[in-house]
Amino acid sequence: MSAQLRMPLFAALALLLAAAGGADDASPRCASTRFRIDTSFDSGAFDKCTVRRDGTFEITIRPEDRKVVVEQPWFAFRVSVLRPGELKVQLRIPDGYARYWPKLSSNGTDWTRAADTAVTISAAKKTMDIALTLDDGPVWIAAQELLPGSWYDDWLAELANDDELSVTVIGQSVEGRPISLLKTGNKAETVILLGRQHPAEIPGAMALRDFLATLLADTELARQFRARFNLLIIPLLNPDGVANGHWRHNSGRTDLNRDWGQFTQPETQAVAKLLTSVDALQMRPRLMLDFHATNLTRSLLFYTQTADELTDPAEFDMHWFAAVRERLPGFEFEHRPGPSDENPNTKGYFFRRYGIPAFTYELGDEADRAELHATTPVLAEEMMRALLRAD
Repeated sequence: MSAQLRMPLFAALALLLAAAGGADDASPRCASTRFRIDTSFDSGAFDKCTVRRDGTFEITIRPEDRKVVVEQPWFAFRVSVLRPGELKVQLRIPDGYARYWPKLSSNGTDWTRAADTAVTISAAKKTMDIALTLDDGPVWIAAQELLPGSWYDDWLAELANDDELSVTVIGQSVEGRPISLLKTGNKAETVILLGRQHPAEIPGAMALRDFLATLLADTELARQFRARFNLLIIPLLNPDGVANGHWRHNSGRTDLNRDWGQFTQPETQAVAKLLTSVDALQMRPRLMLDFHATNLTRSLLFYTQTADELTDPAEFDMHWFAAVRERLPGFEFEHRPGPSDENPNTKGYFFRRYGIPAFTYELGDEADRAELHATTPVLAEEMMRALLRAD
């Protein structure tokens, strides 16, 4: 009934070892007489699984290392049906809270939000109970839709057909996965887009893909924009965290969005080297957008510079947001300026180095996906118009 997720070689090898009973397979898994649960796929993760006497699966969710301080309790597991019946799972979250509403898939690719009647969250949000009647399987259950390495592989393969776009590898992660760069031309002005520094922030990845599609579209506006501005896009900066189902860090136990300036990790070092070449080629950065997601009540939030931090172009955020509000009068988003100072995040680093508008572009965890896909092209179009008007 379902199609298996396409996995990279290392994940396929792990599955072969598991099937053979290999001692090197450390993927958590457990089984009852009705169901078997495992995490042997890209982005699959939980800490521990046991089965109670009544057949309920008790799954504990913990972060990838003790240095994680932000509560992004990622989980993703697959349920195989041995005999039809009611699946009962209790997620225990001792180091966080039930932040993500479960998403379900029968093929690992197409996802729906779990029904309200299927999920119960405790008052303290330390446990989440999931109850599903399953006739067949497998069924994937995850904190968010899975956008694993194969999703990016397919996306890059599509973009490789664009004659204006080149796809190159600028470095490797801690575990040796490639850091890919998408680039258009060698123009004198450059716009930089970054994605997936934090593995669990799926809506940000969705928005980046829609945003870039608008910039690359065969429209008069996009063609005019690309004639003036060079694009540098790194869609997946933390491939290890994505592959391993991390809450927030890379495999070097580091929050990449707090490593800008220090550049202690190979992923951020790859970008630092890229920026050195950008400066040498005099491809002047004019704007940086860093795509994320957060636990918002609204669907979109922008972190920017304060009014005292003068950018070039000046007041770009105000011009951009005013145009978006005019086109989307019913769409609410938040603008939250904050001082850059010596903050080692991406936004602060790019402003200090180049004096440009540098944005953290945050989608809500549970942002309506249809609204996200409908509004992101408008945001991209108005960004292009605002930047084209700048000197």
